[in-house]
Amino acid sequence: MHSLPATLIDGLRAALFRHPRDAAMSVGADIFVGVLLVYLMVSLGIGMLDTPPPWRFVTAGVPTVLCDSMLTLVAAWMLALLAGRRGAVWGVASVLLAATVATALVIHWPLSHAVSALAGNDHVVLATLLELVSRSWWFLVLLAFAHWLAPRGLPHAVACALLAYAVSAAAWWWLPQSPLLLTASTTVESAAEIVDADEATDAAPATPAEDEAKADFDAEQAMYAQPALLDAALSKLAPQVPGKPDLYVVAFAGDAQEDVFRNEAEYVEDLFSKRFGANGHVVVLENNVQTVTTRPLANWTNLHRTLQAIAGRMDPAEDILMLYLSTHGSDDHQLLVDLDPLPLNQIGPDDIADALKTTPAMRWKVIVVNACYSGGFVDALRDDSTMVMTSARADRTSFGCGADSDITYFGKAFLAEALNKTTSLREAFDLARASVDEWESADASHAEGKAVEHSEPQIASSPSIEAKLATWRRALHAGPTVPFKPAPEWSTHASQ
Repeated sequence: MHSLPATLIDGLRAALFRHPRDAAMSVGADIFVGVLLVYLMVSLGIGMLDTPPPWRFVTAGVPTVLCDSMLTLVAAWMLALLAGRRGAVWGVASVLLAATVATALVIHWPLSHAVSALAGNDHVVLATLLELVSRSWWFLVLLAFAHWLAPRGLPHAVACALLAYAVSAAAWWWLPQSPLLLTASTTVESAAEIVDADEATDAAPATPAEDEAKADFDAEQAMYAQPALLDAALSKLAPQVPGKPDLYVVAFAGDAQEDVFRNEAEYVEDLFSKRFGANGHVVVLENNVQTVTTRPLANWTNLHRTLQAIAGRMDPAEDILMLYLSTHGSDDHQLLVDLDPLPLNQIGPDDIADALKTTPAMRWKVIVVNACYSGGFVDALRDDSTMVMTSARADRTSFGCGADSDITYFGKAFLAEALNKTTSLREAFDLARASVDEWESADASHAEGKAVEHSEPQIASSPSIEAKLATWRRALHAGPTVPFKPAPEWSTHASQ
């Protein structure tokens, strides 16, 4: 392993379009394995810098690094074969993998932060140019390396580089990926505390039969099926339509204990697909025992992957993301993510903000958080190009969830009623807030002297996002009203 440091230096040289040493081609498989271990450590270090502590190691992130390394090995084998240097496969693979590590650390990582910063400050053109530089850098690395490996002229080098790029980069973008670290802010053990804190829940105790039904699936199988389920959902996303603002919608139903959240998430899909022109641009993530084999789970990893996939398909300067989250919430501002017995982490405001840090960055966003104490999410998510709506103040519960409810108060007021009257999201929120206040006042009048605090839904907006939504509405051909029905009555997802 004495050649490992020299190989890493050769990889850095290749990442900066300089020729590696001739001796680098004579190393064996042991050096490739050593570079792979360095790749894992560097990926872990980048994850620690990008992920707020406390950290939780994600074992599913290891195959992500291994898969990238194997693609690099295949690309190296093809380059060595085309160059007539079959005996140098391990040397080519070791240098290219070291170049992958160097490019990730020296080029892609800082550029991704620069792209996010520029996009967040409305410098969309510069952000797009930097994103193009980041994506094309690896091709230029392969081009310089292929020309050095077999100096037979530029056309031959370009052809070799394109082939290696198709294997090591283009194919990589379509493969399931997982981070090595996540923020372990709240663990599944605190799920019960969130439900207890949700004072608006009037659910009756579950019967033994209901408890058995909730766990009637293979937990290990459910977790292993997630990449395929999510890939299938993402593969159905329709292409972005140039020249007009498209609306992309992600619905997230976090709690499997009550169907009310599934009802809302699937109604969001139905409503925005049929009435708001988002057909083919909606992804539903939900935790429910009835759909555990047909829908991807509502957890942070799937949310992050979904938002990243949408960011790669949408026009960041033109299109709009709507994220609708529905579940229980706690007074310390954590959203309940639960599908017993799966060990799912809860989600806080910073977790949502982290999931929204996509590359390329999504500029225009509408985020709806329907949960108790959801006003605590406003400050972490608001900016000049984002509208944030919540069903309650930061210190108040919301109403209408529970085993006997088909839809929450806010979901009924905002989705089922207001958005069937108007296409303006701001106007729909104002109508919903008035309806929720009226219903809560009626509840108070029947509370027999018990004080009922109003939930007081909150909104944070800006002239920029309001103007963007107005532009979207002008191009919208709104469909007819879409009556609300509980999910089992109208959902056809499982049969599609």
